[in-house]
Amino acid sequence: MNIFTAFHPQNSWQLLLIPVIALSLFFSCDAVDSEREFPISDRDKLARFSNEEFVKANPDYFEAWELALWSEGGLRPDPEEAVMFLEHRETIRSQFAEELPEVNELFTLPWVPGSLIVGADVRHIEDVRDGFFRYSSQLPFDLQPDSIAFLDHQDFSEHFFFLAWFDELLNVEEAAKAWRQLTDVRFTDPDYLAVWAGTPFAVYPGYVNDDFYYLFYRTTFVTERTTLIKVEPRGLQGWRAELVVSFVPGEQPPSSARNIIRQIRSDFNDRFFDQTSVARVEELQARISAVN
Repeated sequence: MNIFTAFHPQNSWQLLLIPVIALSLFFSCDAVDSEREFPISDRDKLARFSNEEFVKANPDYFEAWELALWSEGGLRPDPEEAVMFLEHRETIRSQFAEELPEVNELFTLPWVPGSLIVGADVRHIEDVRDGFFRYSSQLPFDLQPDSIAFLDHQDFSEHFFFLAWFDELLNVEEAAKAWRQLTDVRFTDPDYLAVWAGTPFAVYPGYVNDDFYYLFYRTTFVTERTTLIKVEPRGLQGWRAELVVSFVPGEQPPSSARNIIRQIRSDFNDRFFDQTSVARVEELQARISAVN
């Protein structure tokens, strides 16, 4: 039977339904694709970084935002740089996730974004318990906290601690500098106590000799493997990731790779421990923890 003569004239309306069904299937597929996170344009990715709730709810975007925040060191990251980091990590995962599962690990800032520890004169303790600190109004609007909460006070101490939270994902390293200038503020620090535990981070970003590198550690209680990956400059086909070296304890990588790894660790630790040295962590823990 010829399929083109199978329709009776009285059922000719069926022919009219074909393009409608085709369009419906097209848009349905497009919707499914978007839900499955098929590749999208740089412009669309950039637009997503303007939606903080989306960024907070999507680990890959949140990681890229944190990488940009760490890389620049300003109060806010550049969304275009966040897109670059997002694409770096997408490229690395697509090329190496099966053979090197540690590349799926997420970069973690050494401090909680948007959370600031503040030590203030004890005479403000009741105000803070009620949810406000009067001198924060002296700050620019975007550095005024969205909420605050009492943290701790040691007996006989002339100062106490509270947490200031910002809904916006600000660089609290920078916010801390402004808060230190406020009347009756004795101490400020990013909330690194919630992150730092004296163990290596899983992912170290590095910028060495004008090239982007990512240092990954596969760890349990000890380091099981160290992997160094270089991201090539973006070309017509997009970014490309190159495995520099991957080795287990007891093996020695080439000296050039050792130097790059040493540089990445040094740059990261110099900046991190400048803000959060072991002694400073221990001091802060001792000052905040109530004495039993």
